[in-house]
Amino acid sequence: MVTTRVRDAGLDGTFGRPEDEGPFAAVLALGGSDGGIPEYLLRLLVADGFACLALAYFNTPDTQPALTEVPLERIERGLRWLRNQPNVVTHDGRVGVLGGSKGGELALLVASTFPDLVGPVVAYTPSHVVWAGIDFRNPGPPLRSSWSLAGQPLPFVPYPPGIGPSMTDRGMSVLPIYDRGLDDHAAADAAAIPIERATGPVLLVSGGDDRMWPAARMCESAAERMRRAGRHESIRHLHYQDAGHVLFPFEMPAGNPMAFDLGGSSGAGARAHAAAWPQTVHQLNHGTFATQ
Repeated sequence: MVTTRVRDAGLDGTFGRPEDEGPFAAVLALGGSDGGIPEYLLRLLVADGFACLALAYFNTPDTQPALTEVPLERIERGLRWLRNQPNVVTHDGRVGVLGGSKGGELALLVASTFPDLVGPVVAYTPSHVVWAGIDFRNPGPPLRSSWSLAGQPLPFVPYPPGIGPSMTDRGMSVLPIYDRGLDDHAAADAAAIPIERATGPVLLVSGGDDRMWPAARMCESAAERMRRAGRHESIRHLHYQDAGHVLFPFEMPAGNPMAFDLGGSSGAGARAHAAAWPQTVHQLNHGTFATQ
């Protein structure tokens, strides 16, 4: 694997590709609420022959400390940078995007916002709505959106008052907060990601024992929105009942003070990865769903 640190045009990330000359299908990778550069996704993608830009969107010195009002233009710059690299293959000028958790939310959002730049999308345990941002330095009100566009915060679903996490023997589950938040139907409608604007195809992956947030519920809502728009053939939802929030190899960054219960088990996650990853690779390579 050949890697290059990218600090160019306001970007912070790592670009990787296989050692031969290619060409390689281009994929932008977006990590979750741990922030930083998602090099765990880069390693997975480059091993399967992709050219990948693993892009940081917060929690680095060159971006911003908190996941609040992250400008979508930052990801737009990453998309443009990636498709202009030599020896990369795009889908009619559009690059693939892979995101997990908050990065899955972001992947669906940028696909809807920049359909001329984004082709096939794979979103692991994503959200179909924009949520309130996360700032552990200032956890109290007022709440702010996770994302912004043209300097304006996007509408978001707030965290419901009076609802806290639950504690298990494995740590803290914030599932109750997000599950109850979706019951604010007016806020959820206002903050819904217009996924029908995406070029597609869109592959969603969820686990039935996700204790971080209700990913399966949110994936089904995204799929239903696409169906209502007459685009049911452009979206597919892979669901693994025994799996949790982490459905590909991932290690929590060192020094993370929060012990979250992510649900599932290592075995269930490994089985979900073995089943979903070949479909992910096919879609990002070919721009079509794999035959089931």
